[in-house]
Amino acid sequence: MLFTLVKKDIIIAKSYSLCVVAVAVGLPLLFAWRQPDMGGLYALLSAVLISSVAFNLAVSEKENKYPRATALLASTPYMRTKIVGAKYSLYILIYLICCASFFIESQFIPAIAVDSFPMGAAVVFLVQAVGMGILLPIQYKFGYDKTKLLGFLLFLAPIIITAAEQTTLPADIANRFDWFPAAAAPAAYIIGIAVWALSLGISKKIFEKKDLL
Repeated sequence: MLFTLVKKDIIIAKSYSLCVVAVAVGLPLLFAWRQPDMGGLYALLSAVLISSVAFNLAVSEKENKYPRATALLASTPYMRTKIVGAKYSLYILIYLICCASFFIESQFIPAIAVDSFPMGAAVVFLVQAVGMGILLPIQYKFGYDKTKLLGFLLFLAPIIITAAEQTTLPADIANRFDWFPAAAAPAAYIIGIAVWALSLGISKKIFEKKDLL
């Protein structure tokens, strides 16, 4: 059932589905070609967030254009909670596609490689979880028209992450976190999963009470 609903969203935004793959594959290569100093984590994070936001806007626009289709679907055995769950599953799928593509490319193009792929992937997972985890419940609550500009704020995240990477902590503070790198990736994934779960629960409650017509 969940797979069918995920497939439905992919079909709704068919052209954008291809764009997601193109961004996942092409954006890191573009950084390696035009801006090699901005590769690595910035390229992976940009690919994930741009793909997520573009797909979100495409599907939401179609659903907003044909609200009766969503209302009819919600009245079937697919249930509203399954519809919301499928939407969230799509962003995990986008994350996995981008990470897989980036990892393969980084094996052949050192300019876009990160020092630690597991750590980089974990940071991107957490940022995507926080960004989309905030956006989706707001979108379910207020609708596509009132929140479509909010998604574009996620494009600022790579810039913030890059600035944070260049920030040097005082030595006494940095020494206290010498143990952290070994636990950082698992911690980022655990926090990210918790954020996704919390956001999913909120979105389900909002969508269950929402008047779809």
